[in-house]
Amino acid sequence: MNKVKRVFGRSGRLIILLLLIVSTFSYAMFQGGFVSWFVFYTISPFLLYSLLFAFAPIRIVDFKREITPAKLHRGDSAQVTISFQNKSLFPFVFLSVRELGENISKVDYKKERPNQIFFVGWKRKFEWTYELPQVERGVIQFRGLQLTFSDFFGWSIRYKFLEENRNVLVYPKLTEMKYKPFQMQFEHGGVLSPFSMIKDTSLVTGIRDYQPGDKYSWIHWKSFAKNETLRTKEFEDRQTQDIFITIDQTMDKNFEYAVDLTASILHSVVKNHGDISFLATGEKRHYFPKIKTQSQLEKVFQHLAIIQPNPKLSFESIMVNEIGLLNSATLIIVTGELTDQLKQFFIKGSKMNQGIVCFVVTDTDTQQTRTTISNAKVVPISKDNIENVFTEVMKP
Repeated sequence: MNKVKRVFGRSGRLIILLLLIVSTFSYAMFQGGFVSWFVFYTISPFLLYSLLFAFAPIRIVDFKREITPAKLHRGDSAQVTISFQNKSLFPFVFLSVRELGENISKVDYKKERPNQIFFVGWKRKFEWTYELPQVERGVIQFRGLQLTFSDFFGWSIRYKFLEENRNVLVYPKLTEMKYKPFQMQFEHGGVLSPFSMIKDTSLVTGIRDYQPGDKYSWIHWKSFAKNETLRTKEFEDRQTQDIFITIDQTMDKNFEYAVDLTASILHSVVKNHGDISFLATGEKRHYFPKIKTQSQLEKVFQHLAIIQPNPKLSFESIMVNEIGLLNSATLIIVTGELTDQLKQFFIKGSKMNQGIVCFVVTDTDTQQTRTTISNAKVVPISKDNIENVFTEVMKP
């Protein structure tokens, strides 16, 4: 439909242009005199330019778009730099550049879509920079540029479209945290200290006599070559803590801050070499086990960038079905509101050895009561106090 309008619009402008040429010439011929011919010769160059402009080929090459910073997080402001070259031989007058921005839905524009006007002439290289303020989590979809060329008085208008299908992810906002392993005292006397001892095979502390059951890779072959006695390497024991974190996608209240908190916890634990797994509780379940490397963490962040709340789902039924994934890990639930469904799940999950930690993200920084439901500790966290989430768990 838009193409049809542009074709008829261009044809209509061309007809009007021809009528202007004919009418001014006819006026000069029939009226005669200095004034009529002066008007004709004065306006003729502009009419001739507009006529040639209507048929001149438009060649735009080397279209590029650079976005800084390259990785965007919620709330960031980004600069978009667009550059292209004009290879057309015809000297155009005015050029208006506009984003095809119908699909740019994750940007808080206070004005109209970004646009820029250039005086072209014989200029070849063009560059335009504008700002994307306060981007939201999700996907920014760029579809290209609309170039609008016009003559001196707008008698002829030409369009050129530079297509670009590019999606830019906006990740959750990350907050640097004061990391501490979870260790809490419950009211009924139980202590949540989910540490297990593992052998760090990268740190050898000594050797000992071989014992049945030792791994073949632990044998110290250098000592065996000297005295032909099997000896086994000893390694440093290291404490590790298994964490299983999930976000309540059935609640839309404070959901963006809940996603930010989840991403920040994941980032902090992986950065400090902890053991953590993540479960997305949307309509389609996505499970990311044992996240240790940056590439694994990046995949989780990519998923967190696009998840949305779905109030139609039941968090309790989802977790009951996925409870087998926990093993002996500490379950961390991040939500925007403590609902009756969550409370019921805490009661049903009272047999979990490692306990449950539920972070409830709140709007204000007012002091809220911490509660313990069965084997679950409910910790309210203000959206402005995310960096202290690990120390908040320690408080009674």
